[in-house]
Amino acid sequence: MRVFALLSLLLGVSARAEAPRDDLLQRLGEAEERKLVIPGCRTVESSVTEELDAEGKVKGRLTRSYEVTRSGTTVVARKLLSQKEEGDLTGQLKEEPKDPPKNEDDKARLSPFHPRARADYRFDSTPGPSEGLVTVKFAPVKPDKKRMKGQAVVDARAGKVMTLRISPSEMPPMLDELQMDFLAYTETPCERQPTRMNIAASGGVLLYKVRFRTEVTVTGHQKVDAPGSATGAR
Repeated sequence: MRVFALLSLLLGVSARAEAPRDDLLQRLGEAEERKLVIPGCRTVESSVTEELDAEGKVKGRLTRSYEVTRSGTTVVARKLLSQKEEGDLTGQLKEEPKDPPKNEDDKARLSPFHPRARADYRFDSTPGPSEGLVTVKFAPVKPDKKRMKGQAVVDARAGKVMTLRISPSEMPPMLDELQMDFLAYTETPCERQPTRMNIAASGGVLLYKVRFRTEVTVTGHQKVDAPGSATGAR
């Protein structure tokens, strides 16, 4: 019995949250820096947004595809390639995406692992969910509507994010829920980038509520020297 008690104690200690190793945070930060030094990256972003009723059944669907050019954290160009509407959709879900202003301070849009943003967050980590992986949880020191909290599953040896889940550290007005899951990452000409994402959200006022989910895939990564010109790398 004493052996089992000791084993339980050891297991409890091994799973206790602790600060991630400095070298792991450094490698994750270096990966974020490499992405942002690329002058521009052009992709095709395809999304399927489904509006749900109170029972969770699909009442309408919007399928869209955009050619998007980013420089750092800023969207510098967005071109609609295709669009298809099905069923009954709330007008808000049919609006064009609103990208942040180009002159807005981008610090709040940086990954929590980026060296410029890291001091604004607190981190802790636990082993798992499987061998060689670490779950790193993060939250801003001062919650606000622009900074995210969440957790990343990280390959500790390679220093790579495998999956990421985030939500606002302070929910914006009229939103009850917003969660974004980055489910797959791929090595691309624009460094390692998320290529499959799920978004789930709900909100509204009084009796007017909207609930939706979106699946996004990102393909065709192309380095660009400046908006409108491509290097040809794919």
